[in-house]
Amino acid sequence: MKWSVVRGGRVIKIIICSPKDVSMDADSLAGIISRRETLAPHLKYLRTIAKPRVDIDLVDDDPTEECSRFGGEPFLPKGFQWPSHDVGEYRFLGQINFSEIQNPPSMLPQSGLLSFFYAYDEDGECFWGDDGYVLGYYWDDLSSHSNFPSESVDTPATRRIRLTGGIDLPRHEELREDWPFNRDELYELADAIDANREYLLGYPSFNTLAYDPAPGPDWISLLTVGSLDEFDWCWHDSDTLMVFIEPSKLQRKDFSHLKSDAG
Repeated sequence: MKWSVVRGGRVIKIIICSPKDVSMDADSLAGIISRRETLAPHLKYLRTIAKPRVDIDLVDDDPTEECSRFGGEPFLPKGFQWPSHDVGEYRFLGQINFSEIQNPPSMLPQSGLLSFFYAYDEDGECFWGDDGYVLGYYWDDLSSHSNFPSESVDTPATRRIRLTGGIDLPRHEELREDWPFNRDELYELADAIDANREYLLGYPSFNTLAYDPAPGPDWISLLTVGSLDEFDWCWHDSDTLMVFIEPSKLQRKDFSHLKSDAG
């Protein structure tokens, strides 16, 4: 994206940046869409269907025990029972410290820690669409927490993550039936917003599915992550893992019943 500074009818400076350098809020959305000839007439419509979202960026800052991060040892309370399933143990995916979100959406907790675990077995018997494939644990009070390694699962690499609130738009034709423009323009829309592959809330984003992966109309996206080699994640042949929650449970900070899909 190029931003030009004009003075006296002359361009005196050109600043080159990517859309990710600008927080995707309503104003930046308007700026990006208005420069797309085929999308500009539909800006009002796109604004009405925008959803809150939190971009997740991996950063090189040293992680702390309680910070938002992927991988490593989870920060858990004393006496926590590491979860297991019929053919093995769960693996720690990552944790979200809600107090670290810049410009947080109101529908998310404003503080507390959410830890994600996913079912894993070396023979591939666990299926990402099964109930309980992803587990979520939330705590308001972290005073009794400490790093908590598994006794039988190797600890993966860890990376701190930065969380930035903004908005999201659907990028797949299967997600709506009321598109006012040719659906081929969704490719242009996806290119225009240049969204992160890892994020909270927003719309589902997938690679190979040909349907809306949400479990039903009363479910919303909670977490979307791609297959990242450094954490040994491989969802549906290197695709995307999507985790969903019911809004009423999110409002109550109840993460005990999550559903997922991958593709």
